[in-house]
Amino acid sequence: MREDEGAGPCPECGTTGAHAGQLVCQGCLVPFALMRPVRHATGGAEYAGEARGGTDAGYAGHADDAVDAQGREHADDMGDDMDATDALPQVGGPAGREAEHARVIRLIPGALQRAAQTRRDAPSQALRLCFPGDETVTVEPGGRVRLGRDPRLCPAVKFLAAHDNLSRLHATFGVEADGSAWITDEDSTNGTFVHGYRLKALEPAAVRPGDTVRLAADLTVRIAL
Repeated sequence: MREDEGAGPCPECGTTGAHAGQLVCQGCLVPFALMRPVRHATGGAEYAGEARGGTDAGYAGHADDAVDAQGREHADDMGDDMDATDALPQVGGPAGREAEHARVIRLIPGALQRAAQTRRDAPSQALRLCFPGDETVTVEPGGRVRLGRDPRLCPAVKFLAAHDNLSRLHATFGVEADGSAWITDEDSTNGTFVHGYRLKALEPAAVRPGDTVRLAADLTVRIAL
């Protein structure tokens, strides 16, 4: 086909309108030099409608057999070398950059990574019962102490023997292994009070450092670390 007649359809996508000097098909954007030649009944080969044998045409359809074979071999080698990892997004690509930004915005500049500490992981501390007259009783985690006026039943608080309004075994104070504390009224005559409320007998009530417990009418006990 002559140059002034225009080129035939692209052998890859069928787009027409190629002109002399055009190197890439405007339909599929594939270089003519990499296209497989179109075989005709006469045995000739053309690229986008232009005979390969022409010497004056200006576009890539005039490449010789050696160039065409080399281009096809190069394309085939590229296809053979690709594996499953080539399909994954690279860090430098848009997907990689978005993932990288997502990781960065979750970090606080200068912050050190450390495991979150829960109450169960925090070390337990002993608690102190502070009585009038600067008397103090320490209760370790996992321990308990009886409060009352009978020294035999309540050996840790013998100094309470003079308080006649207390029951012989008035209340029990305990600290769990995790550091939580409680107090139980042992069915006393004059009652045990927390936050101004009288406790039901034998029902533990939670307390914590800073709370004040009243035994009977006038004995105030402060809980401290």
